[in-house]
Amino acid sequence: MAQKSNLKQRLGDKAYDLIRERIVTLQLLPGEQIDEAALEKGLSIGRTPIREALQRLAAEKLLDSVPGRGFYVRAISIDDVKSLFEALTTLERFAVHLAAQRIHKEQIKRLSGVSDRHKAAMVRQDFLKVTILNSEFHHIIHESAHNTFLQNALKSFHHQAERLAYLTYTKEAHPKGMEDFNQKAIQDHETLIQCFVSGDGEMAVETITKHFLRFFLRICHYMEPRVYKLDSFLDRDLFMKPV
Repeated sequence: MAQKSNLKQRLGDKAYDLIRERIVTLQLLPGEQIDEAALEKGLSIGRTPIREALQRLAAEKLLDSVPGRGFYVRAISIDDVKSLFEALTTLERFAVHLAAQRIHKEQIKRLSGVSDRHKAAMVRQDFLKVTILNSEFHHIIHESAHNTFLQNALKSFHHQAERLAYLTYTKEAHPKGMEDFNQKAIQDHETLIQCFVSGDGEMAVETITKHFLRFFLRICHYMEPRVYKLDSFLDRDLFMKPV
């Protein structure tokens, strides 16, 4: 009985991971209806694990569940992006502030290891791996803040941000200036690690703020280049307030 339950859990997790990957990498586009039968056939996974995975993704706001019609990939609007980054940046700033005071040596070591793998994936232009490792880097920071409620809230927001992160890294989204942008992201990670080693919470907050400002601008510029210029930013004061 336990073995059957464990198998069901593994299949559900596998389905979740595979469908989530397709959403993050835009193989399933915003607004697209989910073809459950096609997923069953393509992933070689039964209907029940597929349905459970879709329900999990809907709970994480990556899918919309429409009664009587099924599941759709959640659309992304400029207003959604702005709201997401207002919340995400505010919480990230507090997380690095706490992490600078509470992080353990083992967690700093893990950050350094993930940062090295992140750089290597960037060189290979393996943007799915870059996106995954970028999330892992930030998750370790959240864990290092040692605040369960903050960590859970940030996890929810990062599920939403991963699709945007994938867009940010790819050549297709930003053929001009991509290498410079990606290099700055790497430098931000290295600076954050140095801040945690020295316990410099103020510099950590400044670094993460610039990091997310740059991320936000790249996404908005991609979505509406005529409106959002790379040398401007909406509500800058909101993001620059002290922790």
